[in-house]
Amino acid sequence: MKKKILIVKADYYKDISKGLERSAISLLSKEYIVKIISVPGVFEIPVTISKNLKKFHGFIALGCVIKGKTPHFDF
Repeated sequence: MKKKILIVKADYYKDISKGLERSAISLLSKEYIVKIISVPGVFEIPVTISKNLKKFHGFIALGCVIKGKTPHFDF
């Protein structure tokens, strides 16, 4: 039986998240069933994973927070 992996990626920085997604998928072997869910930002990643805990065997969280004018980096 193939194990199911959920990739949750924050799409705020689309170019960065696409590169992270490509790298993650390239490292996973073909023996996994992979589903990808895109969320608007990094704060939605843990919520999305918690809603899917019983549906998948493993999770990969992908996102980028860049220090700027907002306090997101500090959280």
